[in-house]
Amino acid sequence: MRISFVRHSLLSRGGDKMVLVYASHLADNGHEVHLETNIVDTVFPINNKIKIKPLALKGQLGTILSAIFWKRSVDLVIADIIPLAFALHFRNGNKVIYFAQDNNLTHYRNPLMRLLVMILNYIGLSYYQIRTIAVSTEISCILSEKYKAKIERVIPNGVDTSLFYPAPSESLMKRKNGRRAVVILSRSDQRKGFDIAQKVIEKVTAARSFPVEIWTVGEKAVEKFAGIAHRDFGYVQEQELREILSSADVFLYPSRSEGSPLMVMEAFACRCPVVTTEAVPYAIHRINAMVSKVGDIDSLADHVCKILESSELAGAIAAHGYDYAQDHTLQYAKASFENTIKSFCELKQHC
Repeated sequence: MRISFVRHSLLSRGGDKMVLVYASHLADNGHEVHLETNIVDTVFPINNKIKIKPLALKGQLGTILSAIFWKRSVDLVIADIIPLAFALHFRNGNKVIYFAQDNNLTHYRNPLMRLLVMILNYIGLSYYQIRTIAVSTEISCILSEKYKAKIERVIPNGVDTSLFYPAPSESLMKRKNGRRAVVILSRSDQRKGFDIAQKVIEKVTAARSFPVEIWTVGEKAVEKFAGIAHRDFGYVQEQELREILSSADVFLYPSRSEGSPLMVMEAFACRCPVVTTEAVPYAIHRINAMVSKVGDIDSLADHVCKILESSELAGAIAAHGYDYAQDHTLQYAKASFENTIKSFCELKQHC
């Protein structure tokens, strides 16, 4: 098959990582894979079998216009935001697949943009019936119930257990110097709840009977935790992330909106106890994570303290999370994705 992934940017986010994972898997299996984008700025490795192609026009508007006006000479075109999938449909028809990693509405804070995306959802998913792969049952239900979307398959993201497994770093453990380490993802995207995490840590440190330090990964977070021991790792490669998660005492992930978040599963695989919110669809309270309602700062702080105070609770949560990760591997997700798009191709006799 000849397959083109089209997106505005390729950055260091979970969704970008899954696009690269699937593109790499398809390329390794003999398919011709193009990745069309305006921006490439990622820490994730890019398989040299993938053909990176710049879009014809620059900027966000240029990305949309490039989708509308240029027909792709491939068998399938894959986009993971509905405005782009909708634009691609005009020139590529039923070759287009919408890879739904979120419901898209949560990304837009401007009411007019949210309204526009709702309209595109209705037209693209209900009227044009753009074929859709969803990353969770929850996303599938939202798109099916609200927009009558035709969900071809739900393929939850998987974790690469050959890269993520319990592997504490001796140097990190020593440098904690008796403190409890809380890992936080630093992202300016308000959906990830970094502002909530800051307020949670304020409460944890005010109530603590033990020394705490903060480890942040992702966007620069220097001076975001005044008066608290803080190590800002920035963007890290997977090996370093494995060591960080394996060496930490808890991963705090107070997300407001999710599809099927990778970093939580990576923490599971490293046996790092997780405190998160109901936005994470596979997080089950007091089973594989401590789960609060979205935005409930007091509850999140209480759950962090409970994990840090009780090695028994932390161990039980971490063990169930680890089991979940072993049952949701990346290998299975890659095979499911390839088989699904092959069936698309065969049904429409594109190949």
